[in-house]
Order: sequence, then C-alpha cells, then structure tokens
Amino acid sequence: MKPSVSHIIRKSLVVVAFMLVYSTGRAQNPQRVERLARLQGLKIEFINRYLKLSSAYSGFWQVYTPYTMEMRRAKFNSMDDIIGMEEKVLTIRKKYQPEFRKILVSEDRVQKVYTIDREFNKLVREEMQKRADKIRQ
Repeated sequence: MKPSVSHIIRKSLVVVAFMLVYSTGRAQNPQRVERLARLQGLKIEFINRYLKLSSAYSGFWQVYTPYTMEMRRAKFNSMDDIIGMEEKVLTIRKKYQPEFRKILVSEDRVQKVYTIDREFNKLVREEMQKRADKIRQ
C-alpha cells in the first residue's frame, strides 16, 4: 500500500521539527540555516502537491516568496499588537490576491494558498510542541 502524501509530509515534519527543537544559536548558525532550508523545501513540496502546481504555474513562486517575506515581517513587527498584526496580514493578503489570481486563475485556488500556508505552519507548530513536551517529560 502506497503511503499518502499527508503521511509522508507528516513523517518529514517530524524529522524537521525534531531538528528545529534541538537547534541552538541564531540564524547565522550554519546548521540552523540548513534545517530551515530543509523546512522550506518541505513547505514547497507541501504547496506543490496540495495545489497540484505544474510548470504552467512557474510564476507562483515569484509571487509567493515576497508574500511570505512580507507576512513574516508583519507578524514579527506586530507581536505585541494582535489587532494591528491581523490588519497588516489582511492588507498583505489583499495586496497579493490579484497577483495570485493571475497565476492560479480561480479564486478558489487563491484561497487555498492562504489555507495551505496556515495548515503547514500549524502542522509544524504541533510537531514542535509534541517534541518539546517529550523533552520535558
């Protein structure tokens, strides 16, 4: 029986989350940079499979990359102001929505981009929490 995509991704997330929990230092640490790059690779694979992206959607990553960078910056800079952060997130999503629509064509697929992003981050957080709980026990 062939393992499902979600099963493969979950197993990969377990490994990556485990490595992230044990990572030390700042982003300048080469090992940490490598681990984060692997996590980013898993995210790309997750998105490609969920959205069924082919070479016809090659422009997707040219839009998605700056979108994620803006989202990270907005969230990091607004950690003390939840409402302000949510406003910034909504503004960024509205800003990139037409760009995603040009590439992905349907509004449904554009909405999936936002859903996928949240789902992936949720899976990573859950896995990291499980690992942290195991360490504390």
